[in-house]
Amino acid sequence: MVQKSELVMDTVAQLTAEGPEASQAVEESFARLRELEKILSNYEEGSDAARLRDSAGSGQWVQVSPEMYHLLEVSQKYSELTEGAWDITAAPLVKLWGIGTEGARVPSGEEIEQAKAKVDWRKLELNGAGGARLLEKGMELDLGGIAKGYALDEVRKIYMRHGIENGLIDLGTSSIYAVGANKERKPWRIGLRHPRREGAGSLMATAEAADEALSTSGDYERFFEAEGVRYHHIIDPRTGYPAWCGKETAAASRPVSVLVVI
Repeated sequence: MVQKSELVMDTVAQLTAEGPEASQAVEESFARLRELEKILSNYEEGSDAARLRDSAGSGQWVQVSPEMYHLLEVSQKYSELTEGAWDITAAPLVKLWGIGTEGARVPSGEEIEQAKAKVDWRKLELNGAGGARLLEKGMELDLGGIAKGYALDEVRKIYMRHGIENGLIDLGTSSIYAVGANKERKPWRIGLRHPRREGAGSLMATAEAADEALSTSGDYERFFEAEGVRYHHIIDPRTGYPAWCGKETAAASRPVSVLVVI
């Protein structure tokens, strides 16, 4: 099997493939991941996300790539289905908390309300012809909850074109696609690691996967503690606080498992 790791899309991606065209599939996949990063990242000058941010509140339509437009359509659908629990415009809140950065802190209630005023999936408009716009100045997209899943699908398509029947697409352990079987010709074994345990006994369950995707998130890597409360990076856009926390005060957060290939 061919295996390669690379830092891309703000994570360490590890691609494994078996077959006559395995090397081509892996290299083409990393090229596609880098391409998606340039399109979707807020930090890439001239990216679709950056252009939407910079034009927010101007009323102008921004012509975006088919990839971005598809993600925006899917996001709008699930924002409606979840009544705003999923909101791709949550970036102002994510940036305010700064979790995972040196500037992480508990913002004031007033700051949270000000940021929430810039978060509303209904103020992201699509014109049906590849154009999008954010209606309020200061609005911004956060694709952290959807971009990796889309990237998994894109890499899987490349694997299929190259006839890869066995392999693994691992985007930072939080999003995994198991292709066929492992080198022992058995289903890939994925461990679910307990976010509060280290070393021996850290796995709380295992799952076998073949031609299917698994994805999860947790509060054990990107978090900080203040006055005995753990504040993590999974923000509820409806409250402005980390999910599973009260609107006014944060209760103990619920740990979520992380995927480990074993």
